[in-house]
Amino acid sequence: MDPPAVSLPLPRIALFTADLTDRPDRRALVALAHALADLGHPVDLVAPMGGGSLRAGLDPAIGQIDLCNRWAATSAFALARCVAERRPAVLAVPVSVAWVARLAVRLARSPARILTIAADAALDDSLSAIRDAARQSG
Repeated sequence: MDPPAVSLPLPRIALFTADLTDRPDRRALVALAHALADLGHPVDLVAPMGGGSLRAGLDPAIGQIDLCNRWAATSAFALARCVAERRPAVLAVPVSVAWVARLAVRLARSPARILTIAADAALDDSLSAIRDAARQSG
């Protein structure tokens, strides 16, 4: 009798955004988080301040991490702590906060891949880029 097939869990994906206000780029990031969760990835949505109109619509399967900071620019240390604790394979961020993500990953000494998401990127393009980066992460 063959042993049961063991499937490895999908890699964790973290998405960092400046806030959760109702803006097109933030809505796109939330849609991306939902799509990744629907595919079975463990997903964390990280924001300096957890409040915002988009928070209410988040699926309970998506980890909601509030860094308790007022601005994204001052969130590098808190994001580094989050990356060190949650250990995502990929940290996807909008272009506007990519420098914060790079600093946080370096401070955390994490092997996480940073993926910059353009504001006008199509959902399918972002989704495939994240999945490719997750596969390459190991």
